[in-house]
Amino acid sequence: MPTSMPCPSIRIPIELLTQSSFAQFGTVIENPAHSNAPRSQRLPPPDAVSANQGTALKFLDVAHMSNLYNLAPSKKPARAVMNMFVCAPRDLRPHEPSESMPSSWGDIDFDDDDDYGDGDRQLFDVQILERHPFTTQTFIPMGLSQTDRHTQYLVIVAPTLPASASRRNTGRPPPYPTPNIKKQKSIKDIFARARPSPFTNEAAPPPGTFSRLHPSQRPKGPGLPDLKNLRAFVATGNQAVTYGAGTWHAPMVVVGDRPVDFVVVQFANGVGIEDCQEITLVPDKDAEEGIAIQVDSDSAGRVLVKAGVRSVKAKL
Repeated sequence: MPTSMPCPSIRIPIELLTQSSFAQFGTVIENPAHSNAPRSQRLPPPDAVSANQGTALKFLDVAHMSNLYNLAPSKKPARAVMNMFVCAPRDLRPHEPSESMPSSWGDIDFDDDDDYGDGDRQLFDVQILERHPFTTQTFIPMGLSQTDRHTQYLVIVAPTLPASASRRNTGRPPPYPTPNIKKQKSIKDIFARARPSPFTNEAAPPPGTFSRLHPSQRPKGPGLPDLKNLRAFVATGNQAVTYGAGTWHAPMVVVGDRPVDFVVVQFANGVGIEDCQEITLVPDKDAEEGIAIQVDSDSAGRVLVKAGVRSVKAKL
């Protein structure tokens, strides 16, 4: 049984998936020429070179992949794996008026009918979150067009709480141990910290291993998910997404008419608790419903963006 934690009653609006809005959680992989983000919100495109005898443009290093299994308690090495997930559309429940509001978007009126006209209004209940503490995980959709009006997928993520806050939230220690990193205490290592070092010509200490990593690649720690800052993004068929190592996220959520095939790339060492950690969300006894994603769609079936970039009446 996965570990459980109490959750408040919160409704989360949907945001447009862009690299700038998703940066703390991972990487969005897309052709910069087809990005939905406003030009003012776009990050510089990856470096590109000509390829295939001049018939292709090759973008370099489009995702930050991490293998941090050297930090895993078992020390068992990992290998790169590629799997396929065939994800069926999720069951949504009808919208019901509620007084619950997301903490970070408290100015949104979820019950304002003017925002979606003749469309539909439904809810998706978030009941479980997972993370892969020592590896990135990339989801690449296949056969889903950017212009598909009837099927999209949601990317639901949450920051990680400090271990001390996690203990307060559950009344028990964090469910997963922090890796023990041995500190070198040799005389040589002590003198090596002096600058200038007697062993090198460096005038400043070398950067730490983690400081050289992209922020989404760095270990997130053993804490539980920060549910009050959970976020939901809607992706188009021309976007793949890489979750940073240790990022809490919901299993893939397809909304619409048909299943979506995803090729999934990650590292794994076969130790269950090190490859994937899950936590179930149990509504507080006084909570109205728990955590729900507000899924509004227009008359053509396309999901409406209700927060952040191109919000409220914007359509993908």
